[in-house]
Amino acid sequence: MNEVAGAVLALWNDVTPELDAEYNDWHANEHVPERLEVPGMLWGRRYANVDGSAVPRYLTLYGLRDSQVLESASYQRLLREPTPASARMRPHLCQISRWVCRLHAQGDFLGADALAVWTFEAEAEARGQARQEESDALLAERIPDAAPLPWLSSDQAHTIRGNWLMARRARGGREESLPLRGALMYSALPVKAVSRRA
Repeated sequence: MNEVAGAVLALWNDVTPELDAEYNDWHANEHVPERLEVPGMLWGRRYANVDGSAVPRYLTLYGLRDSQVLESASYQRLLREPTPASARMRPHLCQISRWVCRLHAQGDFLGADALAVWTFEAEAEARGQARQEESDALLAERIPDAAPLPWLSSDQAHTIRGNWLMARRARGGREESLPLRGALMYSALPVKAVSRRA
């Protein structure tokens, strides 16, 4: 599996507090692995916010062959026909923001235990920050007319402002024990391994 990602799906969300443990079990062991069975979904990573900011607590990033993967019959079937656990969880998800993005650079962050994430309105600002971060940065541009989740209600939605997403491996150690300027800090969460069919 050496396909190169050309797009990224970024999903921020929170969940009703009393279902947090159930959410994490479902998300790690069913939901993300199920998505990774879709042809063209190349990788998926889960993160939890650790800096106490007011944004949703969870971030999931998926690498896609291209954004058309989200229009494929396989992916659309998952949206139309949720598993019983997914159908149960959907009403309890909140503060959802979904970005479909063109990937400009992937960088080296996939195995990171911690992630620093920025969103920017302007391309120049995003690229300037990416240059400061050397080669480790994921840089992605939001596709403004991407289709929304069909089941999402307006009271579940949340706005993450910006048009550009940048993320990089947080290097750890004393120098990054405090949040980086303007970054949201995340720690990696587990995902059940998926064995892909040849």
